[in-house]
Amino acid sequence: MNKSSLLFALPIAVIAAASSLFVVPQTKQALVLQFGQPKRIINQDGLDPGLKIRVPITENVVLFERRILDLQPNSKSEIVTADQERLEVNSFVRWRITDPLRFYQRVRTETVARARLESLLEASMRNVLGSSSSSDIISGRRAALMAEIKRVMNVEARDWGLVIVDVKIRAADLPQANEERVFQRMRSEREQAAAQVRANGDRKAQEVRGAADQERAKILADAYNQDPDFAAFYRSMQSYDKAFPEGTNIIVSPDSDFFRYFKSRKGQ
Repeated sequence: MNKSSLLFALPIAVIAAASSLFVVPQTKQALVLQFGQPKRIINQDGLDPGLKIRVPITENVVLFERRILDLQPNSKSEIVTADQERLEVNSFVRWRITDPLRFYQRVRTETVARARLESLLEASMRNVLGSSSSSDIISGRRAALMAEIKRVMNVEARDWGLVIVDVKIRAADLPQANEERVFQRMRSEREQAAAQVRANGDRKAQEVRGAADQERAKILADAYNQDPDFAAFYRSMQSYDKAFPEGTNIIVSPDSDFFRYFKSRKGQ
């Protein structure tokens, strides 16, 4: 090979070598296609990144993210709840590609995936939140409802080669026109529940007090029956204590039956 031929072939060899090499970053996973047909997947589990070789011209490489991706719809979703209230729900989804081959076959690009996920999120929220009350969505069972939306979405998302990592309801607000009316109804429901709890507590307390009074009366009756003289003396002492508080002046005949225990211990 003469010098001119070598100078001509060298750039071609360099270009061919360069087109044969490609890099798969740690954060990516690669699908190698030969004439458009899948041949192999690289770095799907994150253990095989780095410099790789492909056959020029016949093979091309498509890179997909391995990291968790976010989807935040541009507009709020309007949901009609089971108690016929309208809510404006602001949500977002975190997702990742787990099967590059299936993702390429069913979805192809992240842009298409985002459009499909947004529609799926809207449908799943209408399904799950539409069968729940507004109070549950606003405060009571939001965490459980988000978990259910995630489960419903994953049923279809797995067929696209991706998985829903998390679903969050950032805000669930009532339209301004309905807000005060709904909160008033919620307050009324809570007040009724509290009144019922208090009524049950009062009834239980009366039952306990009634049983205690009966037991006290029985104990006193048994004690008085054991020593009637002492019982009469004790009652008189209680009467004196109640009748003569400190600083009280009273004029009573010393022969009064009220003072019989002042004359005799047996009151005779």
